[in-house]
Amino acid sequence: MPARLVNETVAALGRLDVLVNNAGVTLAKPALELTAGDFDELFSADVRGAFLCAQAAARAMGEEGGVIVNITSVHEHVPRPGFALYAPAKAALGMITRSLALELAPSIRVVSVAPGAIATERNEEAERLRPEIPLERVGQPEEVAAAVAWLASDEARYVTGVSYVIDGGLTQQVF
Repeated sequence: MPARLVNETVAALGRLDVLVNNAGVTLAKPALELTAGDFDELFSADVRGAFLCAQAAARAMGEEGGVIVNITSVHEHVPRPGFALYAPAKAALGMITRSLALELAPSIRVVSVAPGAIATERNEEAERLRPEIPLERVGQPEEVAAAVAWLASDEARYVTGVSYVIDGGLTQQVF
């Protein structure tokens, strides 16, 4: 399916310059309640799907180059109880970012964005974390989008293989 999506995009637009791997599954429950099905579902969406999309996009970008932006999470860097599968999946995607950055350079840049408490429908916990955030507010989706847009732009042409944490300072303390 990733190859088909990329091929259809190239057919419609003539080329592919940027891929943003934003699809993902969130699962929060105690480790001893997790199942093999939970593992397969989460890693399939958050790791396997992102890798296969990046691989297909890189093939299409070729020597002309482009940018791949993987959306991870603060949990790429910091675990939290209840995220025994989610955190390792995001960490795996972070390592895929770093590995692909080495392999696809110099024509393709690969970076990740690691959002923290962002006010989205899916992130029900965000507002409860407000007291723990040094900037004293949750982030907005537009703030994450702005970082992605910058990383995909020529202004960031010397940036590859890194993960940008967008969390209002949350990961700078134990939470």
